[in-house]
Amino acid sequence: MKFSTAIKTEMKEADMDNRAWKVCTRAAVAIAVSAMTLATGAVAAAAPVSAPSSSAIDVTHGQFDLVLPNGRVANSIAADEVTAFHGFSTFQSLTIQSQGFDLEGRIQGRLRSYNFKSLWQVYNLPSSSGWKVWVLSFKKDTSQSVLKETFRSEQLIDVTIDIKFKVSAANLRGVSTLRIGFETLRLNFNGTTKDFTVVNGASGGAKDQDNNDVPVDFEPV
Repeated sequence: MKFSTAIKTEMKEADMDNRAWKVCTRAAVAIAVSAMTLATGAVAAAAPVSAPSSSAIDVTHGQFDLVLPNGRVANSIAADEVTAFHGFSTFQSLTIQSQGFDLEGRIQGRLRSYNFKSLWQVYNLPSSSGWKVWVLSFKKDTSQSVLKETFRSEQLIDVTIDIKFKVSAANLRGVSTLRIGFETLRLNFNGTTKDFTVVNGASGGAKDQDNNDVPVDFEPV
């Protein structure tokens, strides 16, 4: 009788252990699914699986701020000068539903823009240089002769975009929505406006729901 009781006790303990293991397993699976859902959501939002890589990227431009040459004020710019503005352009808007996970995604498609690399060549800058480096050169350019010639000859082109991005969990604390994008330089000359979106790692970033900057790592595919 005592032996039977001992067996029943061991079986009960084994059953309890088995139930505890199943609970732990379900919890682990739930965490894994939660992480996978977040990562997959970012990829799906950035580049839907059903969409071909050649699909057009819908870019939303934000506010553009005037870039003033050194020692100049807005009302001192002559009519025949090239004026420059800069603004953040959103490529993807994401909703952050879970905290504590890194966010990874991929942006693929075709961007209709004027070629920013042509502007970089005006000042002999590597195409990997950030937009702020170009702005510094622009501010010191008193003649604008090469810039004007480049501006006149530039035509709209299709730029193929294929970029991976990653935002660490530490930088997503308190973030509910995230806009991934790149800086755009808007140039105006003699009544003509042309937008040059600067698609390189040094000119990319993200904004949260309060328009605060969020660090992003970009990697060309």
